[in-house]
Amino acid sequence: MLEAIATYGKALSMEEDPLAILTMPARRPRDEMVCLVQLDLRDDAGKPQLAAKPIEIDDDTCTRYRWVGNVVGNRPQTYLTTDRLEYLVGANVDNLLAQLKEADLGQSSLYSELLWLLESFYRRLPDNTPVLDVEKLNLAEAGFMEESWKSRNGNAKNVVADVAAALKKKLLADLELKASQVALWTLAYNGRPLVFDQTYDQAILHSKEPPYLGKKARDKGSGEAGTVCTICGAIGRPVTDNFATLDFLKYYINDKLGFASGLNDFSRNFTACSECYRGLLLAEKFLPQRMSFRVGPLRFMVLPSFLTEVPLQSADLKFWSQHFRDRVDGMLDMAAWLQKLGGTGGLEDDLADYLDELPEENMALLNFLFYQKNQSELRIHALVRDVAPSWISHLMKEAHGLANRAAELLGRDRWHLDLTAIYRLIPLRSGQREEYKKLLHIYQSLLARRPISYSSLIGEFIDLAAIYLTGNFTGTSVPQPEKGYEELNMARRLLQANLFLTFLQRVKLLKGGSLMSTAADTMRGREYLKEEMQRYLQEMGYGEPHTALFLLGYLLHQVGRSQRLSGYEHKPVLDKVNYSGMNWPRVIRLSNLLVDQLRQHRIFSYNERIYAAAKELLDAHAANWPLSPEENVFYILSGYAWATRAAYQAGIEKQNEAAAAEEGADIEEAE
Repeated sequence: MLEAIATYGKALSMEEDPLAILTMPARRPRDEMVCLVQLDLRDDAGKPQLAAKPIEIDDDTCTRYRWVGNVVGNRPQTYLTTDRLEYLVGANVDNLLAQLKEADLGQSSLYSELLWLLESFYRRLPDNTPVLDVEKLNLAEAGFMEESWKSRNGNAKNVVADVAAALKKKLLADLELKASQVALWTLAYNGRPLVFDQTYDQAILHSKEPPYLGKKARDKGSGEAGTVCTICGAIGRPVTDNFATLDFLKYYINDKLGFASGLNDFSRNFTACSECYRGLLLAEKFLPQRMSFRVGPLRFMVLPSFLTEVPLQSADLKFWSQHFRDRVDGMLDMAAWLQKLGGTGGLEDDLADYLDELPEENMALLNFLFYQKNQSELRIHALVRDVAPSWISHLMKEAHGLANRAAELLGRDRWHLDLTAIYRLIPLRSGQREEYKKLLHIYQSLLARRPISYSSLIGEFIDLAAIYLTGNFTGTSVPQPEKGYEELNMARRLLQANLFLTFLQRVKLLKGGSLMSTAADTMRGREYLKEEMQRYLQEMGYGEPHTALFLLGYLLHQVGRSQRLSGYEHKPVLDKVNYSGMNWPRVIRLSNLLVDQLRQHRIFSYNERIYAAAKELLDAHAANWPLSPEENVFYILSGYAWATRAAYQAGIEKQNEAAAAEEGADIEEAE
């Protein structure tokens, strides 16, 4: 995987301005205008002056002024564009001079200018710490710095902070700016920003690179004998086993005991040559920005690994990156993706064409890195290697086709089986650190073509339904619906759960289960069922036992609806469903209870045919009931969900008919 990342970076390094990849956006509190303040140190006729100039930050400002963040860790601050004024007031210039000398850039014009600035505009505190001489620049009263040194008990860091605070207060007043409006500060000399010097770019890259074993990184042809880059396999280049200057891709904290085998010689386990390390440095900025995704509690990054031996140019890399991102965007949220393509209506052929438009897309395999990033720590949850883009396209086609069929059977809605929809089907308990693994396992299985346990999914779906029907949303990932819409939301989720099982079966990723055990078109009792119900059961692949339970769930809804119309705030009949599972005797007891309740509420005659079909199917399999107690609950609730959705759809159709009739009457009256 690191080889793929380094390859990315090597292609990016061929850009006209590769350093632009390392630049960061400036912070923007609220919707305020933010600016960069240029501190222009001028030497007019031997008299030092400081002129401050605000520059409004646009999309290009951070790149032009090389805002790459501050140096992290305990290393000296060296950057001339920063969001901390105390760094420029303090030792940044002195530190940068030392770094330029270390990088053999001491003969550059930038080095000469910085040395002149240090001698002309800064002074040394008693402990030799450099600090901008605000007294010489007439920006503070005489004796200000000496008084700060005394009051701060000789603490140079606090003195620098006092100088920066005094300077900031005066500059903001002069420029009529609020503190929140100044995002960045930079140094200039006689009107020219110092960061525009090309030598400064080299200094930034040098600061980002670690010390190399043997000779310095720039000494291209003379690494220590026998050193091997474990990423590209090159021999003889300078290599490093120190990855501390990486941010996102800091895989090893190698200053701790126990980080690898061979504690005294980590370099034989993992090293990177200067070229690969530079690639990692650029790619770790590019990939999180362009190829990172999030769904629920999970973050993941997609890392293409190109199979071609032809070196990729930066333009090629960005084209394929966007192409693969489009694929993953569709798998993440298909409704938003389809809308981006131009809407969801009549896109069946267009979608197929789009997913097939680049047959050479399998020139790269995709690696899915699921991770957690906390400050400087990168924790890898899982890595799914070598996923073919064509497999993603296949999943998307199957999911889209099934969603369209669901819209025909259940009414228009978001039936897409994307990663976001799957997340909403798996209830996660908040505060339990390992809960995310349930969702991660499903995603890993889908991508790696590993079957998913049918029984484990059934358990999750029952838990989901129980949350909706009992109202126990607190402490879960399930958002609480608007009051009165709990059952409708539950119905949609359970119907989508049925779609997901059907989808997994069609792509051959369902492990276990007994769906399709009996062909729906030869099912007993079919003549008793409504046509729309028959079509749904056939599409879902329900066998006779599943259908029997489904019909009990339908009758459960009919009784519950009558109870609600009779004045019950809660439907008592739902208390007869045990979400932990219902064995065969409890199913039979529920069946008998429903008959009594149907008669009690005087609706048996309207549901007699449905009950007859359910009874026939239950009796046919009574001797050897094939479903588990958990399956019994799931398919009963699935029938309840279908009936809930059907009642909702019927209500909408009735409203539409009434509105159409009223509109027709108005037109007739007007004529």
